[in-house]
Amino acid sequence: MNENAQVRVDVEAAKALARWKALFAAEVCERAKGLAAQSSQPQAVTLSHYRQAAKIALQSLSAAIHKGDVPDAEPEAA
Repeated sequence: MNENAQVRVDVEAAKALARWKALFAAEVCERAKGLAAQSSQPQAVTLSHYRQAAKIALQSLSAAIHKGDVPDAEPEAA
């Protein structure tokens, strides 16, 4: 691909990517903390915890994308 070529990204596609990234990151953090809490050192989240959590979160994200039910990352106005 030519480095100087312009690429247009649909706004909805960009928003979906942002939602997927936010969902993945949040789930990895939450699961890693949970794994740490169950370990011998519950106050320390390690790279190993993040790796384990990322594997699980990746499966969850894939399923959510496939089903089309990834929630908005932006909070709704009250």
